[in-house]
Amino acid sequence: MTTRTRWRRRLAWGLGAAAAVVALALLTIRLTLGGGRPYPDVSTSPRLPATDLEVLAELPLPAGNVAASGGGRIFFDLHPFAEPWRFTDAFLFEWVDGRARPYPDAQTQADLKGALGLTVDALDRLWVVIPAGLEDRPTRLLAFDLSTDALVFDHEFDAGTFLQDLRVSPDGGTVYLADTGAFFLAPPALVVFDVEHRTARRVLEGHPAVEPQDWVIQTREGPYRLGWGLLTFSVGVDGLSLDPEGRWLYLASMSHDTLVRVPTASLRDPALTAEALAAAVEPVGSKPLSDGIQTDPYGRVLVTDVEHGGVAMVTPDGTLQTVIRSEDVVWADGIALGPEGSVLLTDSRIPAYIDPLLRPPSRAQLEAAGPHRILRFPLPPP
Repeated sequence: MTTRTRWRRRLAWGLGAAAAVVALALLTIRLTLGGGRPYPDVSTSPRLPATDLEVLAELPLPAGNVAASGGGRIFFDLHPFAEPWRFTDAFLFEWVDGRARPYPDAQTQADLKGALGLTVDALDRLWVVIPAGLEDRPTRLLAFDLSTDALVFDHEFDAGTFLQDLRVSPDGGTVYLADTGAFFLAPPALVVFDVEHRTARRVLEGHPAVEPQDWVIQTREGPYRLGWGLLTFSVGVDGLSLDPEGRWLYLASMSHDTLVRVPTASLRDPALTAEALAAAVEPVGSKPLSDGIQTDPYGRVLVTDVEHGGVAMVTPDGTLQTVIRSEDVVWADGIALGPEGSVLLTDSRIPAYIDPLLRPPSRAQLEAAGPHRILRFPLPPP
């Protein structure tokens, strides 16, 4: 056997061994992270016809979240998953007279790149969270006083992986944030932020209520998986909402079958043990696989239904009802109470443009995934 022949055989063995290692690694990922069962359809006959779902705004890029003030002002941002900064210089908007106006002004937009979570508190301040997980930067938390549109709070902290939804206590002293985690790389949890002292605590990490269950989200594009089926899109705690008095924080993990709530007094108590806080979590009722949630004045919790293009509600006794659904909605995302008894809903249409390898979609892909809309419908009476 010549030296060249031996070298070729060794190269072939080496390449074969490397291929076997890669194949084994991919198989391990698929078996470990690519599973999931189809979720049963828990929807009911809708209380409202699909024709009650009106278009408030049609946008050139996907909306992320939406919020409204007590005075009827409406705010929204663009979804960071679409990486909109490649096509626009504005990311946070107020809807005024049928048009999107950069909020608070065009000059501030560079500081709002990546904005996602929005909420208006009882003190009439618009709070914005810019997650750390999208770029190499700390999480940033901001608040604007809506009486002056001035920035009144700005803080950077490194307390989570992907802090993307938030709610603020009625006294304005505590911000609750949902950290969805990052698949197997970082666990989901809640973050409790003390505004006065600017301190953050991670709580309920490892609790079943904030962890994803073994479901695979079904979309019009098929099962929601990444890497051509290797990785199931499985998300932990995602939606948050407070009851009107601020006594309960409601939690909804996206890939989970149950809506739960936690006493805010327990969340704010740093002396409470992790075990005692975990014991304070209580189930409210079953829910669809969801994104945003919103409590209403009647004690019901509106829950988006990401598989069926609609919104459900969980009543105080735990009964699940479908409120509205539409074949035109791809991904029911952010939800908020709007002016004059309306409910606002963003259709971020994520499955229509998300790439299997999470590569940013082109402008043509985003246009094909449209129309990108903010919707509204009437809040059903009790």
